[in-house]
Amino acid sequence: MRARGGSGGTPPRFSTIKSAEVAERRVRGHFTKLVTANQFAAVIDAVFDLWPRRTNPAFAELCIVNSQLVFARAEGETAFRYFVGRLDQLSIDLLGFVTHLGLGDDERAYVQARIAAIPAGKR
Repeated sequence: MRARGGSGGTPPRFSTIKSAEVAERRVRGHFTKLVTANQFAAVIDAVFDLWPRRTNPAFAELCIVNSQLVFARAEGETAFRYFVGRLDQLSIDLLGFVTHLGLGDDERAYVQARIAAIPAGKR
């Protein structure tokens, strides 16, 4: 997977490895409890690899097409046929939750890293 940074392509940094692990647990814990529309819940499950999946169909993976459009592939399917939205809007939404929940810089960096890990797809 290629890294996409929020600004200038620079990957997010954590203050320490331990803080990265704590940030991951905190973010995953908060996002697991988030009540939202089914499609967005499926996206959150895929971005943060949350189990058990909360939706049916569940998204197995995401990909970026034309450098800005995010599509999802449902588990058991081969095509990325679910349009998720624009990458920049997904970033705004997920980082907005981080701000709303009062999480810190390490949690923000973890979310940015997960967004940056969404691979480019072929369409």
